[in-house]
Amino acid sequence: MAELVLHGRPVETVFDLLGRDENDMTYALGWGLTHNAAALAAFVERSAPGTALGEPVVVDLQQHDREDGGYTDIEVISPEFHVIVEAKRGWGPPSAGQLRRYEARFARADRPVQRVVVLTQNGAESLVRHQLGPWEPPAPIKAAVVSWSDLVLLLREAGRRGPLAERRLVRELASYLGGLADMRNTESNQVYVVSLSSDPLGGWPASITAIQVVTDFGRYFFPAAAAGWPKVPPNYVAFRYWGTLQSIHHVDDYTIIDNPSEHFPGAPTRSDPLFLLTLGPAIKPDHEVRTGNTIRRAARAWIDLDLLLTSKTISAASELSKARRA
Repeated sequence: MAELVLHGRPVETVFDLLGRDENDMTYALGWGLTHNAAALAAFVERSAPGTALGEPVVVDLQQHDREDGGYTDIEVISPEFHVIVEAKRGWGPPSAGQLRRYEARFARADRPVQRVVVLTQNGAESLVRHQLGPWEPPAPIKAAVVSWSDLVLLLREAGRRGPLAERRLVRELASYLGGLADMRNTESNQVYVVSLSSDPLGGWPASITAIQVVTDFGRYFFPAAAAGWPKVPPNYVAFRYWGTLQSIHHVDDYTIIDNPSEHFPGAPTRSDPLFLLTLGPAIKPDHEVRTGNTIRRAARAWIDLDLLLTSKTISAASELSKARRA
């Protein structure tokens, strides 16, 4: 069978023809909810457990409201139920202005069950729930936060029920969204190389240093919204200290936090969010890899995995990696 390729990427499902941004994912989800009864029922149950959906059901995409001038990503409306879906590939919550507009829309539709569902980046559920905490909507409005990965699991389960054509469609939808749920490029062999200090972390217990976070806890964290840091967690991360490359790790998982003490006893609460990485087993070169002359102090660098493992210095591996991409 011939292979279909779009912009250099294999097209595995019909949904891949749409693209990979938030709108593409939203349109695909709307199509799936209207063409698989089990998926729609499961989505409603996840949004508002125990709710009877009722008939008829309308799924609106990019619905424009003349009164507030805004758009919603997805709205699902039945005689008993009204849900507004805010679909995010990242982890930012709806703004206060958006939430106020949603309140007005709910009031005009006046359904017994009203929900705002925020679809968010994997690992950001707790943070988004926390950020939505100050919002106190009038009854019966409630909020639910669902990660794209949780949605994919819901769709895969729905793909086991119903007519064959519906099962096939929702399985393709789950495959498409599953490939986009993790914002990382999980096929990348680039390593994010960072420097660690043996000094105590500011405000932390003296017994916990940045090095110990890696070696004792198998974790690493960095600012999720600060200039100069990745906006998406890397697939691999490497640590250098004492003038030498110490270890390389695959990033097995990550979450977004603002309260490190939930993971590290005695750590202070932060006002800014952090990516908290779960590290895989250490990968170490078979020879000493010194820092070299061009990587200085706390400088960070993106370096190809094979070059990091085979070069004599991190600096040399960095220069060779840059030359490859020149």
